[in-house]
Amino acid sequence: MQKSNAQTTIYSWLNEYRSEFTLVILIALTFTIGPLLTEYFFTLDNLFNLSRQSSYLAIVTTGMALVLIIGGIDLSVGAIMQLVGLCTVLILGSGVSAGVALVLALLLGAGLGVVNGLLTVYARMQPFIATLATGGIMTGVVMTYTQGNAVAPKGIDPTFRAIGGGTVAGIPIPALTMMLVVLVFWWVMSKTVYGKNIYALGSNKLAARNVGINTKQIECSVYILSGILAALAGYLTFARSGSFQPATAATGGTSVEMVIMAIAAIVLGGGSLAGGKGTIVGAFLGALVSAIMLNFLVLLGMGIWFQRFILAVIIVIVVVSARKTEGT
Repeated sequence: MQKSNAQTTIYSWLNEYRSEFTLVILIALTFTIGPLLTEYFFTLDNLFNLSRQSSYLAIVTTGMALVLIIGGIDLSVGAIMQLVGLCTVLILGSGVSAGVALVLALLLGAGLGVVNGLLTVYARMQPFIATLATGGIMTGVVMTYTQGNAVAPKGIDPTFRAIGGGTVAGIPIPALTMMLVVLVFWWVMSKTVYGKNIYALGSNKLAARNVGINTKQIECSVYILSGILAALAGYLTFARSGSFQPATAATGGTSVEMVIMAIAAIVLGGGSLAGGKGTIVGAFLGALVSAIMLNFLVLLGMGIWFQRFILAVIIVIVVVSARKTEGT
């Protein structure tokens, strides 16, 4: 009987985290097959580049995961990255240190998250519409100011580039930041009352309100966290070059592409577009798989337009598969 109970427990655990296990196996297969397809995959430069590129996406995906768990969506995360990146470079150009610029960047991200939260919670706008509108406004501000040109002020604190391109114990700083973010939010969602309240809100808002959870406060706070994490990703993205460049593949892709990749990563990791489901670890693994996939396409010489085509096909397949799994 004891053996049977143990087997039942293991089966239940494997079933609960089947998406995460599937992604771990996929990543393992990728690292096994990768060197056979291209000799550049296992080079130190490529692995460093992959770790940095995946870190930006994983940080954004962590914030997006919180939003999707409550049943919302944040289509402005890519635009927040761009606007924060531009403002950070301009602030640094005025002589501000990299540390102060980071604090200001996170505060700006929090403020933009507040706007999204107020529109969705108190103005009662649909999250899709609210964040689509704010994202469009941010993108308009960035493109109007830059006219599509790079912004590279002189005299920027060299620490800024050291953060984006430097390492600690051989590990790129953006990758270390990503691991810290994932660990912190894994703990928050797994071990704290706040995390449990987020899941409760996503599962049934009325029931959560009836048991005394301040659903409006939780919902607003989630959009604020999403804004902060998108701002952090934006800061790290442009720290690598020390200048601002309008949305390109080298800076994480366009605002829309970043949103699509984040949502795809979360769904790949077992998240649900209907809310109440998903894990931080699953979102992280999904982001890692997405980053590896795009890295392969680049190494194999695929053009940017073909990369976007593959990305679009994958998001369609992932979402359709998710809907079938949910029975909707």
